[in-house]
Amino acid sequence: MVRRLTNGRWGLTLLILALMYIIALGLMARPAAADPGITLVLNGSRVNPSVPAYTDSNGRTMVPVRFVMEHMGGRVEWLDAEQGIVVSRGATTLKMWIGKRQAQVNGQAIDLDTVPVLQDGTSMVPVRFVAQAFGGKVEWDDASRTVSIWLGTASPAGQVRITGSYVNVRTGPGTSYGVIDVLPRDTLVQLLATGDGWYQVQLPDGRQGWVSASYSEVLQGNNQPQDTNPPGNNQPGNGQSPGNNPSPGNNQPGNEEPPSGQPLGTAIIGNKPVAILAGPNPVEKQVGMAPAGSRLPIWQQQGDWWLVELDNGLRGWLASSLATFSPEKPGQDNGGSETGNGGTAPGEGNQGVGNSDSNSLKITGVTVNPGPDWIEVTVQGTRPFTFKSSRWADHLIFDIPGATLAVAPGQDKVEVNRQPLARVRLGQYDANTVRVVCDLNGAANFTTTTAGSTITIRLQKPSVRGAKIVIDPGHGTDPQGSDPGAIGPSGVQEKDVNLAISRKLAELLRAAGATVYMTRDGETTPYTLSGRAYYANEVGADLFICIHSNASLSPSASGTSTYFYAPPGTALGEQRDARQRLATLIQRDLVAAIGRRDLGVKEANFAVLRNTKMPSVLVETAFISNPTEEQLLASPDFQALVAQGIFNGISDYLSGQ
Repeated sequence: MVRRLTNGRWGLTLLILALMYIIALGLMARPAAADPGITLVLNGSRVNPSVPAYTDSNGRTMVPVRFVMEHMGGRVEWLDAEQGIVVSRGATTLKMWIGKRQAQVNGQAIDLDTVPVLQDGTSMVPVRFVAQAFGGKVEWDDASRTVSIWLGTASPAGQVRITGSYVNVRTGPGTSYGVIDVLPRDTLVQLLATGDGWYQVQLPDGRQGWVSASYSEVLQGNNQPQDTNPPGNNQPGNGQSPGNNPSPGNNQPGNEEPPSGQPLGTAIIGNKPVAILAGPNPVEKQVGMAPAGSRLPIWQQQGDWWLVELDNGLRGWLASSLATFSPEKPGQDNGGSETGNGGTAPGEGNQGVGNSDSNSLKITGVTVNPGPDWIEVTVQGTRPFTFKSSRWADHLIFDIPGATLAVAPGQDKVEVNRQPLARVRLGQYDANTVRVVCDLNGAANFTTTTAGSTITIRLQKPSVRGAKIVIDPGHGTDPQGSDPGAIGPSGVQEKDVNLAISRKLAELLRAAGATVYMTRDGETTPYTLSGRAYYANEVGADLFICIHSNASLSPSASGTSTYFYAPPGTALGEQRDARQRLATLIQRDLVAAIGRRDLGVKEANFAVLRNTKMPSVLVETAFISNPTEEQLLASPDFQALVAQGIFNGISDYLSGQ
């Protein structure tokens, strides 16, 4: 009896020790709990990732690497077999591994002072190391518990010349940062780095700050404007497709604020009221409503958001995709915003910068040179010049600041009528800006080169290679909560099917040379329904592809359909032909690949379609409510066929078929 009691107590003690050991191991294996008090700011914009930043046990701030780097224009790949993360941006490639302190920057081994971890299926990495690897800057504000990341592009030695009358120098790359100085036109300062629409410069007294690229230009050693185009000015000098330049943000004001007391311009609301939010982010709360047809003064711009003022004096943020920009100030009648050559497309307005004295730049003409599979348009000036490019529907627009048009009568238009270019038009957009418009009669990519006092625009038919495509796997968990979508008779969830197909489509597109962004690559997405479209606008996508599975109360309903939205007579109507053609080609090739019933191309006012600035479709691959199609949708082989069919349609669209 005594012996049994002793053995029983000893066994209990061993059990308790074992449990304590297991619990300790579990706690050691887990990353530090997310700190809800840390605010994340990327290049001046506050963001809200689904997995928030936190401080780990080594005192290092950990951030979701895919969310941060894709927001900053990078590319992130996950190597499942080795639990590796590859981050590419510009000429820099960073590789890290979950649970390892070793990393590589362009092949060079580097030791970390903490380890990347997986948290809620998201790769979390030390922010300071990643930002510094790409030439960025990290600041920590202890009072507000805010980590700010400025990730510009390291720039070779050079100078920046101020082109605006008086330009603010700010502590960071955005108008929300404080002003440390004001520089007059033609001031030269040293260039340190380039960011998203901003230049980091060093002032003569050694202070460092940021100036807007809209009101300055980069000079090379010979004090001529840089051949490549400054980031953030929507200029495609890197050979990317035109969709890489946000459209129609080309009709938006510059990033600097206007002179004191003057708005940047007017936001014109369409035929439906739109929400005004507390901040420049789709997840912010609504603070007001702009009535249909109202004209609101714009006081500030951050990315694709405008700070506007309602009639009652309330100010809030409006997504620029929900309104049209007019350069006229409220109450001003400027006789319209078209060029002097008969007008350009709606929404092309852009305020020029420069002066109109006798020494100003003159644009003297344009020539067109057709090639075997391309067309070159060369614009001539009296001295080297810079430009800003933009796109609206079937128009490519090039605004040349500080210029006047000096061509003979009748020489302001060149008819071409060869795909992809119908004609070239020149006009004096305002007193200080010459506008060159290429009217397209087919899909086109373009690149630009600068030589002396000319720029040459080469237009070619587009292809998958080089295209920027956003894939949206429908449903999943977003800031508004969990949304599994439709659920099949045997329990297959639509969100899982959509994600599996989207991942396979992304693999095909990347293998063909496209740059692919996913609104979610797991269960969660940081974007609301409309926010998914705004994300595509933000990255300047060429195409937006939304993947869904259909459902019906009738289990016999079956088939495949593809949706687009471009009502005639609206801004989206300018893209009607392109959107309908994309939907038609995807529907045709998808039905051919999977052999399901053809329900045809349809038009519907879905949020992800009406809020995207680029051609977009929503694909209903098959009916998850149909027992037969549910089992097909759950099959990896069928998912691969669906992805291949959609890929074929995208390829046909981009190749001009």
